This record gives sequence, structure tokens and C-alpha cells, in this order.
Amino acid sequence: MEKLSFSATLKTEISKVKPTGCCRVAECYGLLLFGRSFCNYEIALRTAVKSVAEHYASLVKLCFGVHTVITESGDLKKSYAVTVPGEADRARIINYYDSGEQDWIMNPKFLKRSCCRWAFIKGAFLACGSINDPDKSYHLEFAVKDPTLAFAFAAFLELCGHKPKHSQRSSVTALYYNNSETLEELLGGMGALRESLEVMELKVVKSMRNRLNRRNNFETANISKTVNAAVGQTQAIEYLIKENLIGMLPEELYEVAVLRRENPDASLAKLCELSGNGISRSGINHRLQRIVDFANEEKLKKIN
Repeated sequence: MEKLSFSATLKTEISKVKPTGCCRVAECYGLLLFGRSFCNYEIALRTAVKSVAEHYASLVKLCFGVHTVITESGDLKKSYAVTVPGEADRARIINYYDSGEQDWIMNPKFLKRSCCRWAFIKGAFLACGSINDPDKSYHLEFAVKDPTLAFAFAAFLELCGHKPKHSQRSSVTALYYNNSETLEELLGGMGALRESLEVMELKVVKSMRNRLNRRNNFETANISKTVNAAVGQTQAIEYLIKENLIGMLPEELYEVAVLRRENPDASLAKLCELSGNGISRSGINHRLQRIVDFANEEKLKKIN
């Protein structure tokens, strides 16, 4: 059995949420308008999700009482086509949604209420939308074949408070979103409340994971820096001993040099504790740096 993608699973779930009242006509409008074709000679939808095909067919029949045909094709990868074969039936549906205004690609008569606008968006998503698994990336899009309809739908989405990005891809205009906040709102508005909550939870998990990674990276960098500094200090002290120069150090530097040599892996805080004379971390660090500088100066003298 073919495993459903996250997008197909989501469509299957929201197809189970049946619209009522005015939202029924609005959702049906979204499905029809964004399907494969919606004109007098053909009303059709093609989808890879069986439940969407069945939902489309039942909603068209419920709203208009017309006959639809579902055709299945493909062996390994199934595809479903839904058509309205009757010419009179197609004319009835087209005339119902027709605004009579040539400039109106989407009839606002059916999009006046907030609930109907969400129902319309849900219908459009079922017909031409897709969504990535939020655990991998945030991306929800509508692939609209008609560029004029894509422009009108983008303006509609912006008026609803969700301005989409857009790109041209072969024969479709992709209107898309790739931020978690918008995905949460769109999923919730379309009735996918569980998936909306999952996106919220994933966002929190990702945020915590990123915070932990940053902290670990910071700590790792600090450890590496501390180790490298300690190695450099120890090498400088060993050089001074080898060259019989250690005795040239002032008493306060000599004491710190001995302390570092005896405790090569100790942190500055530990060296402060071991010194027992109340010197601060910055004080210890400053003295160690003076020792390193002195050793470097002596090396240069020997070279020259």
C-alpha cells in the first residue's frame, strides 16, 4: 500500500470536515474554480488523493444535485479525475457562480463572511494546494494554472491578512508561504486544528534545539579556546625552563608559571583557587599572558 505524504494525509483529514450552510457553497466554489477546468465545456478536477475526489463529487452533488463521474487511473501511483458530464448540469453550476461582471474573476458574493472565506481557501487548497512536512520545512503553496486567477487569489489572500510570495514554475503560478506563523493560521482556518497545533509544537521544539545547539557550540568554542591558551602558556613556560630564563621572571609571574606548569589542564578559575592569594581570573590571565609575551620576546632575540 502506497504511503501517503504529509500533504495527502492533511487533505484526507480536512476532507472529513464537512461544510454546512453558506460555507458549503463557498468551499465548493474554491474546489471548482481551482480544479483542472471550470467552464461551460468542461468542469473537472484531477487529484492524487482519493478522499478529495470523493469530497468534490459529493459536495457538487449536494449543492447542485448534479451527476458526477470519478475515474481512477495509474497502477503504482493512483490518480483520480472527477467530471460533470452533463452539459445542462455544467451550465447550471457556471450560471450560479457567474457574477455577470467580466472583471470579477472570483465572485465576491460568495466570500462576504469570514467563515465563507476560510471555506473558499480550504476548497482552493484541496484542489491545487500542497504542504511540506513541517518537521522538515515550512512551505505551503497553491499552484494556480490561470495567471489571472492567481493574481486575483493573491490579492484576496492579502486582503485576508495573508500576503503570499509568488513564483512562476512551468505552467503554473505558485503562491506560497514559508513561515510557521502563517502556516498555523491557514491550517487552523481550514479546519486542520491538530496539524496547526503540531506546527506550533514543532516550532517550540526547533527553537529549543537551536538554542541548545548554539549553547553547545558556544561552550565548545570556549573549551577549545581555553585549552589552546593553556597549551600555549605551558609551552612558553617549558621554553623558559629549557633556556634557563625562568629565573628572570618577577616573583609574581614566577609563582603563576609554577602553578600553571603543575596544573596544565586547570581553568583560570581553578588556578585562582589554587593560588590562595585572592588573585582574580583576569589577574591570573594577565600574568600568564605576560609570561607568554616574555617567552616570545626571548625567542625573537635568539633568532636575531
